[in-house]
Amino acid sequence: MRNGTLFFERPIMSEDVSFNVSASEKRLMDVATLVEASDIAIIGKSLGGIILSWNRGAERMYGYSAEEAIGNSISLLILPDRLHEADEIIQRIEQGELVEHFETVRRARDGRLLEVSLIVTPTRDAAGVITGALLISRDITEHKQAQRELQKLQAATENRALVLETANRVALDILASRTGVEALRHIAEAARTLSHARYAALGVARPNGQGLMEFITTGLTPAEEAMIGSRPTGGGILGLLLKRTEPLRVDNLGLHPASVGFPPNHPPMQSFLGVPIRRGATVSGSLYLTDKEGGGPFTEADEAAVQALSAYAAVAIYNLHLVSRQRALVSGLISVQEEERRAVAYDLHDGLTQYVMASHAHLESFRRAHASENRERADRELEQGLRYLKEAVIESRRMVNGLRTLALDDLGLAGAMEQLVAEEKARAGWLEAECVYNIAGKRYHKSLETAVYRVAQEALNNARKHARADRVRIALLESRDATTNTPQLVLEVRDWGQGFVPEETMNDYAHVGLHSMVERVGLMGGAYTLQSAPGEGTIIQAVFLAIEPQTEETEGASE
Repeated sequence: MRNGTLFFERPIMSEDVSFNVSASEKRLMDVATLVEASDIAIIGKSLGGIILSWNRGAERMYGYSAEEAIGNSISLLILPDRLHEADEIIQRIEQGELVEHFETVRRARDGRLLEVSLIVTPTRDAAGVITGALLISRDITEHKQAQRELQKLQAATENRALVLETANRVALDILASRTGVEALRHIAEAARTLSHARYAALGVARPNGQGLMEFITTGLTPAEEAMIGSRPTGGGILGLLLKRTEPLRVDNLGLHPASVGFPPNHPPMQSFLGVPIRRGATVSGSLYLTDKEGGGPFTEADEAAVQALSAYAAVAIYNLHLVSRQRALVSGLISVQEEERRAVAYDLHDGLTQYVMASHAHLESFRRAHASENRERADRELEQGLRYLKEAVIESRRMVNGLRTLALDDLGLAGAMEQLVAEEKARAGWLEAECVYNIAGKRYHKSLETAVYRVAQEALNNARKHARADRVRIALLESRDATTNTPQLVLEVRDWGQGFVPEETMNDYAHVGLHSMVERVGLMGGAYTLQSAPGEGTIIQAVFLAIEPQTEETEGASE
């Protein structure tokens, strides 16, 4: 995070700039795709508690739109008697700690109380200074409620004490386990014990429902597992259970129409009990039990016992997916930050430092020549030294511009946009490049100004490199949302070039620039649209919530 903005907000530079950003931007794209595709709430905030980014998972979980949340305090979600928790977390973040598995209660827009599990990680600027925090939260209300319901059921049904005691122990395993696979293994073993089966397995369905992505067994020795070979992928009767919503009991597994037989070296199995694992209407996996101890078929009591565990299996599978996504998100964000730092260090070493060292060497030669009254050499060395100093100044401005353009600080968003359009027009040789705005002299939050400028910069860069246009137009207008009446900033970049088919291009991840604009707008809680067709040019529009500058920014701008 830089000046209250997410640190990985970095421009895609043109081909003549040495910033190594393509890998960083692509990883950012992958990370943000995970963000938008999941139910996880991702919230960026400053150390002062101001919400700076708000993803769709946060919208779904808490009920506030990005327009309502961004710019407000995080206390919007916190119960008054839990405000001390936020202060304690910020103190830990300021010390550089990563807060994991912190369970608390938050309030949604409609007043509902949500039980949530938080991961809070510090965000840093290019110098490594902690400037804010990233909150990754998941809703565990359903899981907690299931645990409470189980406890009620345990008190009300003394005759099923063994089943409920075992199921409750499994629930505690799920909460205590940091690896979802281990929690699933506990569930499979508990099902085997309760049903008095010789073998048990738990299969996790793929997200698309086609086959198994994980298959965990109990009852087999390591040698038996090794002899069987590769795990099943979800064919035969295993696949059948992924399509059923009710349990299946079979007296002789080999006689069932869906049975496709066992692979070589597989132990013989006869009786079978299969129980779908459901979360809502979706089947997320299945529990498989085979070979009832003592012979004979599995009973209705066995079926009921295993079904009691299936609800926890659904929670465990859901947690497995969420934990995997959370780890991928945190890992991706940390990697992006590290790549940014390496890129800056590389430019300092191979760019700016080289110019300064060369200038120093020539000025030293000038000093010696001047002392020996070698006027011709002194003039030559002085001229060369000054030339390298000039290159160092240009290089330093380019580097600072890559982090946050100085034009934004000096000219404001409108002035910086005018300068950008003029520079791109000169580079591209456009006949006409128009910049229209109604925000002259207006300042916004630094994160918003940077995001708007970078989207415009990338859109113009794409137009220069790919559109083959003679005319471009940028419009930057503040207006009010027709529904909520909240102030918004609308950026539109249009070219009258050759156009393209958006569906084909957006599906090709090689076009990092287009994806980076989508993700940059999304991280600010904005809305992004792209219109284009062959021969009809391109229109890119981004709508942002108009966030006012913080007090210190306003004071700095007026000095």
